[in-house]
Amino acid sequence: MISIIVKKEITDLMRDKRFWIIATVLSLLSGLACLTAWQSNARTNAERMAAQQMSRDGWLNQPPKNPHTAAHFGNFAFRLKTSLSMFDNGLDSYTGTSVFLEPHKQDDFKFSQAEDATSIIRFGELTPAFVLQCIPPLLIVFVCFNAVSVEKENSTIKLLLSQGTSVPQLVAGKIVGYWLVVSLLIMPVFVAVFLMMPPPVHATRGDTGVRFVLLLVNYLLYAGIVITACVVVSAFSQTSRSALIKLLGLWMLACVVVPKVTSNLGSTIYQTPSQYAYAKLVKHDEANGLDGHDPADARRAVLLRQLLTRYQVDTVTALPVNFDAIAMVESERYTTQIYRKRLGEVRSIFNRQNRISQFATFLNPFQTVQYTSMALCGTDYAQFTYFQDQAERYRLYFVNTMNEFMATHTKSGDWKTKFGQEVYRHIRPFNYREPAAGWAIGQQGPAFIALMSWLLVCFVLVKATKRVRIL
Repeated sequence: MISIIVKKEITDLMRDKRFWIIATVLSLLSGLACLTAWQSNARTNAERMAAQQMSRDGWLNQPPKNPHTAAHFGNFAFRLKTSLSMFDNGLDSYTGTSVFLEPHKQDDFKFSQAEDATSIIRFGELTPAFVLQCIPPLLIVFVCFNAVSVEKENSTIKLLLSQGTSVPQLVAGKIVGYWLVVSLLIMPVFVAVFLMMPPPVHATRGDTGVRFVLLLVNYLLYAGIVITACVVVSAFSQTSRSALIKLLGLWMLACVVVPKVTSNLGSTIYQTPSQYAYAKLVKHDEANGLDGHDPADARRAVLLRQLLTRYQVDTVTALPVNFDAIAMVESERYTTQIYRKRLGEVRSIFNRQNRISQFATFLNPFQTVQYTSMALCGTDYAQFTYFQDQAERYRLYFVNTMNEFMATHTKSGDWKTKFGQEVYRHIRPFNYREPAAGWAIGQQGPAFIALMSWLLVCFVLVKATKRVRIL
């Protein structure tokens, strides 16, 4: 019986003018979003790859210098777009595009796209993900709001029930029919994304295809959840008009109100320190030590005594190595601990802020698909910090490599001996490697668990329609 209802719903939907209007609108918006995202990603990656190469050329072609002075010339790390970021830009517009890497300090990421954008960016950017997250639910509402209620109004539901069909069977048949048709509207968007998707521009773990398939499944399940909600609300409503009002209210809550409220709630409860306050804490730790009782001068004196003892000499000038360079290596090691501690505290605050929205995914399927989509496309906060950590490791690598070269090839107090490209070329270029898909999914575990939970809720809701009152 369910298969008969499915065929009937598909036939009726194909004959419905509303469906073809919706299909046309969705196709136009999706096509425009794909084209815009493809052009933007191609241009952005070309610019950033050129800038990365310019940074590398500048490093290699700088005049001969003392190794540590050369390290102060610095390097840049530019965050390139992932292959799937053309589908979902996520937080990329807010997290900055590049960071300057230099000795003694950990700089912030600069030049986020949001800095130069108008306030309208808060409402989202025209990407395929934005279109599929916001527009289909609204269009589904206008198609499905009278799925069962119209049967009540026309009294045809009594005829269906008299033929041995139960209300849950009727609801299930309509859900499957609508889902199959809506899936046909979603699939072309992913075909277009697949054809336009650029090849990886940095090292990957070969799981882009896995991410793409999971992304497709993610949005098909999302469509099924929305359709189930619409049909069930229609079943429990006595009139189509009341069903439409309820569903429009739910759409407004899910797509506009709840995401904004949970985001503001997180930032209100867990406030982040200002940039000035953060820098002040770092400066204090550098001067006084992590425990507050280990000043920089004392740490330097202890290091000098250790070196004099190791090499069995009495003065700095008698050391066979450059003490200044070794002290700077030790300083980088210590300040790295400071930055890890203070940055870890800030990240912990951000994670607590995000956790409120993450657990809201159990109440709102729109936020569920937002988090799972960003995770699979590599554009969420967790994967930004992953890039940030790789950039920091590269900073430590090239700074300490130059300091260690200075330590073994010059004497203490010697800041005049210069070296050129023969030393600069020892530093390998910065090369970012994406995390594995499993790692990305694990970082957004609550959202993926919520997605599975919503599927269970759908089955429960369909079963619950056996209590629908038939007048």
